[in-house]
Amino acid sequence: MLLTQTESIIEDFVADILENGNDDALFASGYLQGHLDLILQGCIDIDDTFENFMAKMQASLDNAFLKNELSPTDKKLVTTCWENLQHKM
Repeated sequence: MLLTQTESIIEDFVADILENGNDDALFASGYLQGHLDLILQGCIDIDDTFENFMAKMQASLDNAFLKNELSPTDKKLVTTCWENLQHKM
């Protein structure tokens, strides 16, 4: 998959949550979007692969989780949101 296609899928995914999501989904997608935007733009800038983007994205989330940036409940919300997005990709 091309990263430009990935970007479009992410935009549609977030737009759908903004329109239809509950507070938990909005929180999780907002948190996830911060990681997504940073990692995706970096990958686009160096013409990286989709596979590398996915690996970098997972590493970024794993690092954040190790730092206990989120409560266990919020971590689960973000993880579920990330899994849902991965299924769309």
